[in-house]
Amino acid sequence: MGRITVLFLRRLWLPALVFSAFCLLCVAVYMRLEGLRAIDAFFWIFHPHSIDYRSVRTATKLFSIFVYVGVFAFQVWIAERVLVTIFNRQGLEAWKSMVNDANIAKLKDHFIICGYGQVGRTVVDQLTRLEIPFVLIETNEGLCRELLNDRVLVIQGDAKRHDVLLQAGIQRARGICIVIDSDADNLYITVTARSLNAKAKIITRAGQQRYANAIRNSGADEVIIPEYEGGLMTGRMIQKYYPAQGSLE
Repeated sequence: MGRITVLFLRRLWLPALVFSAFCLLCVAVYMRLEGLRAIDAFFWIFHPHSIDYRSVRTATKLFSIFVYVGVFAFQVWIAERVLVTIFNRQGLEAWKSMVNDANIAKLKDHFIICGYGQVGRTVVDQLTRLEIPFVLIETNEGLCRELLNDRVLVIQGDAKRHDVLLQAGIQRARGICIVIDSDADNLYITVTARSLNAKAKIITRAGQQRYANAIRNSGADEVIIPEYEGGLMTGRMIQKYYPAQGSLE
């Protein structure tokens, strides 16, 4: 909401300033021509039909036409600025971001995905296919912009920060999946997420066994080592060609 407000302020400050000066000029002229109070002169600017043409000077009538045309011109100018702000690329991105934030605020019983690397992409694709509600946390601005265009709920930020996890709704979430390419970061996020929601299910990626044990001891419900899991799957595939051998664990 703040971003789109800033865009509107940037677009509208000049017409607003010029229009204010125009109104002051009109008030001064009406007061001089007809001896009006400032409030009455100001009222005439926006309600020209209140002017009694039978009791005012010819100069006032001509000036009221100028005022009417001027107000109309300012309306067109401001409308043009508003439309440009809404429909240009920055305006559309700001609008999508505002809608994205509003939808995230309504989420509950969802999963939070931290990281959009190779593993994170696969997780997002699976959850999308299964229609499981989720919100993604990613630091890369370009990726976040692409995901917004694809209508994926995403927060640009560092998942190690409390405020980012709170924005993602960690206290309302069913769980969190932490798949960043850094064991140290994954450990830190696991500890932070557990402190913010003791009931959340936490699935964390680890690259090394020593980190897997530390992450599990820090509160993770499941710890996945992609390389280890891939090795097990490959072994099972090979086992199919040796049916007489014992099963792989």
